[in-house]
Order: sequence, then structure tokens, then C-alpha cells
Amino acid sequence: MAGMEMTMVITEKIMEMVFLLLVGAVVYKTGIIDAAANKKVSNFLLMVISPALIISSYQMEYDVRLLQELLMTFALSAVSFAATILFCKIVLHSKAGVDSPVEKMAVIYSNCGFIGIPLINGILGAEGVFCMTAYTTVFNVLVWTHGVILMSGGGEKVRMRDMWKNLVTPAMIAVVIGITLFLTGVQLPAVIGNPISSVGDMNTPIAMIVAGINLAQGNLLASLRKVRVYYVSFLKLIVAPVITVLLLFFLSSDFNVSMTIFVASACPAGAMGTMFALRYNRDSNYASELFAVSTILSMVTIPLMAAAAIPLLG
Repeated sequence: MAGMEMTMVITEKIMEMVFLLLVGAVVYKTGIIDAAANKKVSNFLLMVISPALIISSYQMEYDVRLLQELLMTFALSAVSFAATILFCKIVLHSKAGVDSPVEKMAVIYSNCGFIGIPLINGILGAEGVFCMTAYTTVFNVLVWTHGVILMSGGGEKVRMRDMWKNLVTPAMIAVVIGITLFLTGVQLPAVIGNPISSVGDMNTPIAMIVAGINLAQGNLLASLRKVRVYYVSFLKLIVAPVITVLLLFFLSSDFNVSMTIFVASACPAGAMGTMFALRYNRDSNYASELFAVSTILSMVTIPLMAAAAIPLLG
């Protein structure tokens, strides 16, 4: 697929996502789905739909090239995260009235699950999701180690037992099952595989509708009036992806791997920042504002960044 054609595909997918975000906002504002129902739908997405999509994405014939892509994505994802963490340490300093750990969390840890997976699925299909599972695995390991230390101010000692407990999630279990099936060449029978695939296909619409509901729950107009939010969003949506693309340009020759990591890094701030802010008594309202504003801006920045990045990654 040519660079311009792929940029058009990304733009089309983003437009579809915007429509689904609006659906989510409308069903919340009209009372069709309230906050309690949204929480249950979110849990259904995380516990059932996303794992089904992951397992389905691994249902491919074993290929050494795919295994190499998976391992390369693991390694380069770690490098990308390390570079972004170092960048945030340099540019985001603690100052009066600014919760810098919340800002760092927003820039480092993107919404690679709710937005990244649907987007890469639309661009590269099953192979894209296949690679994205490696990125999200690195994401989960770091967010429950580095993320905890960052948001707790170093006050919470990270114990191995707690770390493993946090990492044992349906998505991570699905990755283990999927990799095992892929490496052994086992194909699920149609009576099992087809329902799993059908459930996984719900990931994009449900994820984006949930994201739209989350946006509608906040005071978006107030968030849009804060200059600092735009600065952090600029770091998240422009600077961090540029750093990632430059690293990939020199370190990767595989387009699928590079595109997957780029898309994940170009996604807006994740909801995990708000969850951690609540857990560790940080400014959760500010975390929610960063999530909301960066999500809206990303609908414009992702296609623009992709148009610039694809020629370098191709």
C-alpha cells in the first residue's frame, strides 16, 4: 500500500472513530447509558472483547517472519518507552501548581488499547494486532512498575508478588494463549474460533463508544480553556511520536513493526493516568482533562503525523 493511500486509510479510520465517539457522547447525554452502565461495558470490553480479538489475531499459520516481527516489536517497544521516559524526565519538571507525575504519565502511557488496537487493526489487519500485543505487553509491565513508582512518588515499594498479580489480566492471559497456539501451529475449530472472532470484531465500536462516554462525563469546555493542557498534549501527540519515528528510522527495517509502534505512540493519553491519579491521590481532574483534550486533538494529529512518518518508515 502506497504512503498516500495508507494515509487516506488512516484518515478514514479516524473519521469512523470520531463518529463512534459522538455516538458514545450522545447515548450518555441522553441517558441511554449512565456512568454505572458504562463501567460494566468497559469491563466487558477489557475482560471479554479485547482478549477475544487478541486470541483471534494469533490464529495465523506459523511463520518465522511473523515470529521475528513479534520479537522485534517487543524490543523496539522497550526502546521507545525508555526514550520517552528519558524525554519526560528532561522536559517535565516539578513546579508549583503542576502535577508533573500526572503529566509524565499522560505523555508516556498512551491509549494504545482503546484507540491503538482498533486503528492498527483497520490499517494492517490481524498482523497489526499481532504486533500490537507485543507493545501492550511491554506497556503493561512498565505501567505497573515504572508507572506505580512515578505516581506514588517512590513511596510505594514495588513487590514482585504485587507486580505479577497486576499483570495477570485477561488480555495478558490471551497473549499467552495466543502465542502458544501460534508457536504450536494449533488452529481452533470453527465452532470455537468463529465465535471468538465475532466477539473480537466488536472491539472497535465498543471501545470508541466507551471512550466517547468517558469524554462526555467530563467538563470538556473548562478543559479546553487551559493552556497547559495543550502544551502537554503537544508533547504527547507530536514530540513523543517524532522521537519514536526517528528511533524506528535507524533501528527498524520492518514496516509492520515500525507502523505498529508509531501508531501506539501517536495515540492520546490513556485513561490509566486518571485511574492511577485516583489511586495515588494525584490530581485526577487534571489527568481526566489531559485524556479528554489529547483524545480530541489526536483525531487531527494522528493522520497528519502518519502522513509525515510513513515515507520514513516505509
